[in-house]
Amino acid sequence: MRIVVFTVTILLFSASVSAQIYKWVDETGKIHYTDQPPPPHVNTKEQQLNINTAPAAGSHPGNPSNALSDEREEFEKRRKQRQENEAKDQAQAEINKKKCTEAQTQLRMYADSPRLTIPDGAGGIVYVDDDLRQRRIDDANKAIATFCR
Repeated sequence: MRIVVFTVTILLFSASVSAQIYKWVDETGKIHYTDQPPPPHVNTKEQQLNINTAPAAGSHPGNPSNALSDEREEFEKRRKQRQENEAKDQAQAEINKKKCTEAQTQLRMYADSPRLTIPDGAGGIVYVDDDLRQRRIDDANKAIATFCR
């Protein structure tokens, strides 16, 4: 008995899933949507609508669960990329801060020291004249403008 009831129930549900929908306009201009064809006395144009019901979960390749997992993967990818960019930006900010401090130190050294010597690269020292001092001050000011923001 249970099998008969179950079979009848399944047949009723399958019949409602494949039902057609009709759209028609009556004499007064009112639009009707029905699952049965319009009455024969209606002389207006009838239109049969093909309305598909939602597919069962997992039966369609583009089902919402696949789309959701794809969206989650894309979100995770974007989040990881954003974190990497933030880490790079922070590292670059630290480098710029260090270069800014070095440039400010050089500017103070060249501007405040009356008699200054620097290594010549061959193991000796060279006295800084006014022309070299001014070039180094200009270089330090450029570095400050670039790295101290």
